[in-house]
Amino acid sequence: MRVLRKAEIIFDKTIDYMLMAAAVIVVLDALAVSADVILRKAIGFTWSPLYEMITYSLLWMTFLGTTAIMRMNGHVKMDSLTSQLSPKTEALLNTISHGVCVLLASVMLFYTIKLTITDYQTNFVLASILNPPKWPIEIIIPIGFFMLFVQIIRNTKGFFERYKALSRKEKPDTGNQVPEDKVLS
Repeated sequence: MRVLRKAEIIFDKTIDYMLMAAAVIVVLDALAVSADVILRKAIGFTWSPLYEMITYSLLWMTFLGTTAIMRMNGHVKMDSLTSQLSPKTEALLNTISHGVCVLLASVMLFYTIKLTITDYQTNFVLASILNPPKWPIEIIIPIGFFMLFVQIIRNTKGFFERYKALSRKEKPDTGNQVPEDKVLS
């Protein structure tokens, strides 16, 4: 169990670093767009590849940040429905829905790995201003789905343990979800 706990700590630190990288991308994108607007208005200059680079960075930002959002349970939930349920039923419903999400994430992981490998092997180049190879841009998608897959498994385990504890009429453990005040610490 000590190895598993160390793996969880490393996984959580990786999520934190991914979230920090996503934040850096947001700041850089905001600065780049602001500079582009100012230059366009002031001297009529715009750098045409900027839009394409920002498009790619938005993809990276999204997949770098999704796992942290899932870890904090910051994703879209049906609170209006689940708040009407008993804690035990809510834990069961969350276990089932997260189990379905594990299956979906595993399918997405498989196909995004397959696509990225195919694009790498065929040296697929995007028809755009920069003409970059596609695989370095899309490599974040299977990485993000892998991280998301593991986090959803962790969440599912936590909800199932909560359900079991509530079934035994025990006080449930908070699970392995990181409290918001401990993120990025």
